Amino acid sequence: MRFSKNFLLYKLCLSLVGLFTLFFCITADAENTKDPMSIWPKPEKGYKQVVIQLPNLKDEDLYRIELIPEKTLKADCNHIMINGTIETKPLTGWGYDYYVLTQVGQPASTRMACIPQTTQFKKIAIHTNLMFLRYNSKLPLVIYIPKDIHLSYRVWSAGELKNAEEK
Repeated sequence: MRFSKNFLLYKLCLSLVGLFTLFFCITADAENTKDPMSIWPKPEKGYKQVVIQLPNLKDEDLYRIELIPEKTLKADCNHIMINGTIETKPLTGWGYDYYVLTQVGQPASTRMACIPQTTQFKKIAIHTNLMFLRYNSKLPLVIYIPKDIHLSYRVWSAGELKNAEEK
């Protein structure tokens, strides 16, 4: 009789351990399948989120990223300029930054006479206050831009280091 009680208790303990193991495995799998982009804020109304994942490079300190927002406008032969402002915002609790194109100015144009007087759609670069960003392939670059804006980027690399001469 004593043996069967111990055996039943043993089976019950094994069953509970099995259930806890199954529960923790399911919970761990759910956390592993969580979208890594869910930590970033959702785009505000009228905005879209653009994510740039940079490839891994050998010496990333020698590279910089230039963000180039562009707007498509109907234009003639005149040169069109647009100014904008990109704000750097912290991702609270994570220590990462993201970028928001908060202001897009009105287009300004030269006033040349265009002969022939034809127009076509052109992508016009928006000149912003943001110069270069550090190249980091370990984190995505997350940028929020208005829905009618296109985002391009350029990778810049450092040239050979040269010594300055004193005079």
